Amino acid sequence: MPEFPHKHLNIPVNRQQLRYRKEGQGNFNRRSSLNREQHAARLQKQMQKLEDAFEEERDRREDTGDDFGLILNIQSAPGFPLKIDSLEKAPSKKNDGIYLLNVRYKETELGIVTSAAVLMPFGQLKTLVSKIAAYSNAEKDSTNKDGLVSPRNADLFANIDSIGVAALEALWTEVEPLPQTEDSIWWEIWISRAPRAQIQEKSWLLLFEETREALGLEVNRFRLRLPDNEIVLIRARRTELEGSIDLLNTLTEVRKVRPCSIGLSDLPGPEQDEWVDDALDRIQWPNQNAPAVCLLDTGVNREHPLLSQLLSEEDLSSIIPQHGSADHPTPAFAHGTPMAGLAAYDDLRGLMLDTGDWSQAHRLESIKIMHDGDEHDPENYGAAIQEGIARAETAQPRRQRVYCVALTQPDFDAQGQPSAWSAAIDASAAGNGEEGQPKRVIFISAGNHRNFKNYTYASSNEESSIESPAQAWNGVTVGAVTHFTNITEDDDESQRSRALAPSGGLSPFTRTSAEWNPKWPIKPDIVLEGGNLAGTESGSLVEKESLCPISTASNFLSRPLCSMNATSAATASASRLGAMLMARFPSYWAETYRGLIIHSAKWNERMLGATNPHNPGNQQLVEKLLRKYGYGEPDKARLFGSGESGVTMIIQDTIQPYDQESDAGKARFGYFNLHDLPWPKQVFDQHPEVELSLTVTLSYFIDPNPGSRCWDRSLKYKYASHLIRFSFKRSTEDEETFRGALEKRVEEEEGQLDDVTTSRAPSDSQWAIGPKLRGKSGSLVQDIWKGSPAELAEMRQVAIYPAKGWFATRSFPVGHEFHNCHQREVRYSLIISIDAKQEIGLYTDISNQISISV
Repeated sequence: MPEFPHKHLNIPVNRQQLRYRKEGQGNFNRRSSLNREQHAARLQKQMQKLEDAFEEERDRREDTGDDFGLILNIQSAPGFPLKIDSLEKAPSKKNDGIYLLNVRYKETELGIVTSAAVLMPFGQLKTLVSKIAAYSNAEKDSTNKDGLVSPRNADLFANIDSIGVAALEALWTEVEPLPQTEDSIWWEIWISRAPRAQIQEKSWLLLFEETREALGLEVNRFRLRLPDNEIVLIRARRTELEGSIDLLNTLTEVRKVRPCSIGLSDLPGPEQDEWVDDALDRIQWPNQNAPAVCLLDTGVNREHPLLSQLLSEEDLSSIIPQHGSADHPTPAFAHGTPMAGLAAYDDLRGLMLDTGDWSQAHRLESIKIMHDGDEHDPENYGAAIQEGIARAETAQPRRQRVYCVALTQPDFDAQGQPSAWSAAIDASAAGNGEEGQPKRVIFISAGNHRNFKNYTYASSNEESSIESPAQAWNGVTVGAVTHFTNITEDDDESQRSRALAPSGGLSPFTRTSAEWNPKWPIKPDIVLEGGNLAGTESGSLVEKESLCPISTASNFLSRPLCSMNATSAATASASRLGAMLMARFPSYWAETYRGLIIHSAKWNERMLGATNPHNPGNQQLVEKLLRKYGYGEPDKARLFGSGESGVTMIIQDTIQPYDQESDAGKARFGYFNLHDLPWPKQVFDQHPEVELSLTVTLSYFIDPNPGSRCWDRSLKYKYASHLIRFSFKRSTEDEETFRGALEKRVEEEEGQLDDVTTSRAPSDSQWAIGPKLRGKSGSLVQDIWKGSPAELAEMRQVAIYPAKGWFATRSFPVGHEFHNCHQREVRYSLIISIDAKQEIGLYTDISNQISISV
């Protein structure tokens, strides 16, 4: 086995900036087989109905003025998109604008129907009427250089099938229908933060508060603020929402409030207090300032002897103080305490069976987010997570920490699209809107497969989609594998049972993103031990303690150890790796810690099966592999060290994605960064026959801007603030050729629609994932190259280049936290590893190259 005793190497920032010269444009799929005259007449007839509706509402209000609007539902023809960028109008000094609220999609036999909700203030309907008139007027047609005639506003109106007045149903963006109950229930309300006309004294937020108070509606105290919306929970009857136009006018979306799940299996642990006592004698405890895993969970019973030295009273808190900070003493409801044991020690078998000293490098913190497991009112969990983070950092502001979130929403029908909670995770990781833009490392469980009736391994897991908030881009989403296959219980049933999953395969408890819409990022990021199930002779599936990790029990006075499994266990173990990494490398950025965890992951032979990722024709199989296992299971030896047979190099730098001199909302691309790499050419020349593996990870954080509008691939509304990619420059390419290839690649990405093709050019065949499939990776881009030293020697420079995000296309008023966001520099961590199967002096030579350059 190769050894990795050295610390990773830091490459000094040595970038060369290349100016971007072009601007990519996508193509719009417009309906062409259309009788323009008849279509325009039909739309004008619908406009007359809208004018009548406005007059009726104005008469109903009598003397209350014209400060109101109606929500319109604009629906596309099947199979054709809406030009959603053109459905709105910016407010002026005296008049409110036209506001695009949300976008919804419905699959039909004829194709996808797109619906958009638009707030049309009184007096602004004339804007739409005049545009339709111009569309119908042949005298206003334009002719392009190829002689093709195009009606004015054709992209906007050709694909519209209907325009009508709507209300609550147009704000409801869930797949399932609106609740039919007349009971008072909780609703997730998205309140617009869009600017209004300058003469308007009240924002949408203030109007919402006034209307809500007048209606007497209860509101949850936790609020989540995002660039375009503020999200709150209110309790109301459906009729109360539908009956208030003024309340609906302040909203962009209404969603379902979902319960939260911890997915814990309750299994008894061995009663062997002497193991605990022996371990306590061998543990070397960390100091108070050591990095910590902060558990955002159900609280921790810190009196457990294995936890009390790692978790002081000051490190326990709760977002709802009346419920205390302790975990539930009953195993069926406890979750935080066994999470704490795994976050501290991993599977306790390792500690218990060890006979030497145990150096504990990190501590624990606990913020209680969910209490006891009893029924209680739902929380705005995104805002609750942010409150928990604030409490931890206020109590210990100088301590480094990673965050562990193993709570999920089981019935969120996610195909990868963002939720309020996942956006809150992304915002917290990026420091969205916070002073100083602090960055954070957050681990999230993928969620558990729970229904084992008619279960089939592992196709049932592939059909179980990862749960919210694990679709977050900036978090590290953790799925589960298992290596537990040996059933050691000695009763007759156990001895006749067999482990369900093979060693190294998917844990039966995990979920995947195999069923997601392909345009959303690949998840999970990594997988770790989540336990196995046993199949009995009768065909039933049962849990066995010997097939699960062992951790600290909440009812420790009677039984100090318990079993813990599923993606919660995997997430706790992953968080432990993150805190240990901080202890070993205390000066790295959060982007680097997150990147290194995923960078170290590898697919084992069981995961790969017959798939060779480096065969050009295997891209669909590679995507399936990624959506089941992410980038694999972290290799702990390579995570924490480098050696002569394997070297990890790190560049921490910034890039200016968009031109600072551009106008807000219309920003052009800014720069590419080109980095020289300290390749060990002498070693390459001495060992021409050795196969080398090059792993590249680009880790950065996006600022999220969620809402159903970002589900469309329009150029204006995107979920991510910016996107970054990498590409290697070969020594045979001159700078001009290489820059042209990068610009072409950016233009191709801008022109793509919902799916990203998985084809790749022959020159990319040595990459396991390839540049096209990398585009589905969210805010972490990784790939693995294999080849000869001579080939790698040609790849001495790597470019970091931008792609479009909402920083480039959105403008915000002075005072907004994202005013002039297009002028911001953004951070990234570029992690590069070279690995060989024999020791060939890589580390020494590369270290010397870096020293010479310094």
